[in-house]
Amino acid sequence: MPSRAAITGADLRRVRLGPLLVAGHRVAVRNTRLSDFARWREIRLRDREFIEPFWTTSALNWEQRHTRAWWIREYLRQRRDRAAGRALPLSILVDGEFAGQCNLVPVDPRHRSAELGIWMDSRRARHGVGAMAGALLTEFALGPLGLHRITAPACVGNRVARQSAIRAAMTHEATMIRALSVAGRRQDHELWAVTSDRTPAAGWVGALIAAGVDAEPLPAEQVSAHRRAAECRREVIDTAPAAVIAVAARYYLGAPLRWWRSGADAEFPDSITGRDPDEQPVTLRKRTSRWGFRHGRLARYEVLVADRPIGALALDRGGANLALSLEFTPDSARTTAAETAAALLVRFALNDLGGERIEALVDPADTHLTALARAAGLTREGTLCGARLDPDGTFHDAELWAAVDPGLRS
Repeated sequence: MPSRAAITGADLRRVRLGPLLVAGHRVAVRNTRLSDFARWREIRLRDREFIEPFWTTSALNWEQRHTRAWWIREYLRQRRDRAAGRALPLSILVDGEFAGQCNLVPVDPRHRSAELGIWMDSRRARHGVGAMAGALLTEFALGPLGLHRITAPACVGNRVARQSAIRAAMTHEATMIRALSVAGRRQDHELWAVTSDRTPAAGWVGALIAAGVDAEPLPAEQVSAHRRAAECRREVIDTAPAAVIAVAARYYLGAPLRWWRSGADAEFPDSITGRDPDEQPVTLRKRTSRWGFRHGRLARYEVLVADRPIGALALDRGGANLALSLEFTPDSARTTAAETAAALLVRFALNDLGGERIEALVDPADTHLTALARAAGLTREGTLCGARLDPDGTFHDAELWAAVDPGLRS
């Protein structure tokens, strides 16, 4: 299997999967292009009633989220992430026409995992077209790309997404309470996943064909230099170059300010203090960066009891939810001081920092840390198969523990 370093932006820049003949239609998957905008907008405005109830919440209304300027900004953002090896945005083509998207976003090169998301034109979402597009991407991701694990969160109540995950031979690993905000509110999500060691002998495409999907592989399409040049010219014409230049200028010139604002919503305090049940003073002392930055997505706290260090805690607000790391030895983790420190940071995260959900991944073999997570107020939601990669190249499972803002439970 390719090493972690094999997942680079170059691997993701020119991806074309298929083609397949599915129920009489030619299906292929390729990198998303700026020129996909018109069809993307047409489909998503028409299919709003099917997509919006399960789409991430935004301050913008549906029409505002489907303008040319929004599309260009999103394309530039995903292109930047693709170049860094953190995203693979792809378009689904049916008979050569844009019919949906099939993305790996985000990609985690460190643990060789990625999150899969698919949406399809409702007029094309039959006869296994979406399933075969997902199988093409899964086969590429768990094979040539070198990923080990693919996940797919599905909003509880989204029967189509659940059925698609089952059809793709994914396993339901956890139900994540108030995991993501969709349709204007935080909702529970099921986490489905598959790992490379479960790849069928016939491959993911072959397995769906064997299961009865009306599909067959087609010869790889040979694109001549003349045709490629014609496609490039059409791409330039269809993308409205003036609009792209204007939006790109604003996007890249504003990048430094966006970076600063991303960490400036609320500062991590230099210290958090409390007392354990034995009335011992417990202090969480923030470790500052070597450059002295006060803003940032990650804060690491040394835990001290009467000025004696016993472990460390880290809090990362870089994702949709706050991520907590527990760093204690078995002996120190079982102390009331460690429990107090972890509970102090969880309460700070949910109350003062404004977080709505905090979660931690813990090796199930580290029973001292699972006990500490429970004592801090977190609840075990499931076991994630092969979710962590050790330095020696061994994958191991991780338990997902989480807590949410009490106001979101009702």
